[in-house]
Amino acid sequence: MTDFQTERRILIIDDQSQIHETFTRIFRDDRRHEDLDDFEARFLDTQPDSMPDDDHFASDAPVFSLTHAYSGEIGVETVRKSLEHDMPFSVAFVDMRMPQGIDGLQTIQKIWEIDKEIQVVICTAYSDHTWDDIVDALGYNDRLLLLRKPFAHDEARQLALALSEKYRLAIRQKEKLTTLRKEVDRRRKAESELRDIAHRDSLTDLPNRPYLIAKLESVLADQGPDRETYDALLFLDLDNFKIINDSLGHDAGDELLNQVAMRLQECVREHDTSSRATDSAPEFRFGDNDKTVRLGGDEFVVLLERMIHRDDALRVAQRIVKRICEPFQIGKRLVTVGTSVGVAFLDHNLSDAHDALRNADTAMYQAKNSGKGQIAVFDQTMHDAIVARHELEDQLRTALRDEHFELRYQPIVNLKDGQIQGVEVLSRWRGQDGAYVPPSKFIPIAEEIGLMSHFGEWVLEHSMREFGRLMRSFSEPERPNVYLGVNVSRRQLADPFFANRLSAIIERTQFQWDLKLEMSENSDARHSERSVQTMHELSRMGIGIHIDDFGKGSSSLTCFQEYPVETVKIDRTFTASIVVDQGRAIIAEAIMKLAHHLSAKIVCQGVESPLQVSLLQQWKCDSAQGYLFAPPMTLDGLRSILVDPTTSRGIQLVRSGQIIPIQLPISPGIPFVTRD
Repeated sequence: MTDFQTERRILIIDDQSQIHETFTRIFRDDRRHEDLDDFEARFLDTQPDSMPDDDHFASDAPVFSLTHAYSGEIGVETVRKSLEHDMPFSVAFVDMRMPQGIDGLQTIQKIWEIDKEIQVVICTAYSDHTWDDIVDALGYNDRLLLLRKPFAHDEARQLALALSEKYRLAIRQKEKLTTLRKEVDRRRKAESELRDIAHRDSLTDLPNRPYLIAKLESVLADQGPDRETYDALLFLDLDNFKIINDSLGHDAGDELLNQVAMRLQECVREHDTSSRATDSAPEFRFGDNDKTVRLGGDEFVVLLERMIHRDDALRVAQRIVKRICEPFQIGKRLVTVGTSVGVAFLDHNLSDAHDALRNADTAMYQAKNSGKGQIAVFDQTMHDAIVARHELEDQLRTALRDEHFELRYQPIVNLKDGQIQGVEVLSRWRGQDGAYVPPSKFIPIAEEIGLMSHFGEWVLEHSMREFGRLMRSFSEPERPNVYLGVNVSRRQLADPFFANRLSAIIERTQFQWDLKLEMSENSDARHSERSVQTMHELSRMGIGIHIDDFGKGSSSLTCFQEYPVETVKIDRTFTASIVVDQGRAIIAEAIMKLAHHLSAKIVCQGVESPLQVSLLQQWKCDSAQGYLFAPPMTLDGLRSILVDPTTSRGIQLVRSGQIIPIQLPISPGIPFVTRD
């Protein structure tokens, strides 16, 4: 159906029945006018077979439905009822002069109070009211037209047609606006829900990182040099969470994170409650603006606002550390994790939320480096150290890419006959300032950033290639029987394909001499089982396993039982103290005896004095290395000492057979004395 085929409801308000009959005849006259047909035939060149018939015309004509009211009061009530039944009128023809009751102007005013959308045609004679009078009473209005009596039938029909269509379009527009408003409201609600989802962690239902950044921007904007309260960020992550997540499964890890989130919120609420209880004007208040946030993984942040004292942040941090260390019930298991907290205060010197979060993160890492369960407050020196660390990381990556490392070789000397029985490869690296960076500084960084395997295999291949070239430079009768010792990390040994790659390196370098791999006993427990398997596989390949730096850190005697140990290397810190500390001396001697009972040999590192050599010889130590024998040297220096070992003072001492008698100290801290 077309729009014109919809019913147009017309209200006729007049006190004369003849007028109502006239309107009835007007709106029921659907015949085509002969003069219009003649006009179209003569001026529009319309063919007879294309002329619409009466039925077609009638079907396209609008349908008017008339309702009659014989007074203004009845007309007003009729409009009211039409709205109650949801059948409004589109046009009302209102007679201006109705002696009985209210007149036309009053009728129109009351109708518009009921229905503001209805279109009105005032039917008036010239003697009734002027247009100025009507405007003064009703105001300028595009819903009002004036029809002077007497009027033609077509004039009334055309007004009804135009105004009813205007009314219909206005109603449709209003419906569209209503629909549009509903759609806008729906979309705003959806956007609000999406914004809430985007700012909330799906697992713990805590606010997330985007929320925190937005919140911090607001808090930082409120800072000022004269502010009397303090705001702080507490940054923490969980110790051993990955081990629990890997061993018990991700569901257990998720449950643990949810319980941690609840405990963090309790810590904040408990402190708030205690503050209120102890002071009618609490020094420390928490409210909706104080949020516990999950950044992701096992990292959380607590935002504290409007604290009266800076120490309040530390008290909350202490409460968090204590509470998180309590056991968690995960299924039928009790698990324990810990945490360290970094505290960063917000002030007017900060303008970026990411900087504030970075400061708290930096303090947290400082706390973790100080030991588990620690709290650290950010200061600028921490940031400077982090920047220097990142610069060192970048330089390390570049050095590894461009192979800017140097290799040095330190001889290992047999303490019985003074023969050089092996060499240990030591890596050296110059930073951008030209100074050497200690291996104790860059090796841990390589471990942390995942470069250790790449770096370790580079050292293996280049040292085996250089050492092989050196050995081949000797004639067969003069070639010394010396092994090559190379340090490897436990992370490398935990790689199930390490033995295969090592075999490939041996084949590429055509390495034909004894190879020993030196590894520190300290390791991540997750790498232990795989590392032991690799060590046994290497041992079957004829590669010796040496435990490096024994006595440093958390060394364990179980290594003698679990690992295919060929040699144990006692750390230089032990060797340095054996002549001044009776306790260290007794322990070192006991380690040597135990190693010998378990068919392992001993190498003492860091030997620098004849007294140390004499004591080690008394304890039947197998070998030693240190500056007394030779410093780490280039390949040319190694060749020189292999050609003539007597250039070494320590080797001369051992070969001379002169053992200096010494007496053990009575108590720690008292040095050994020699016997004449």
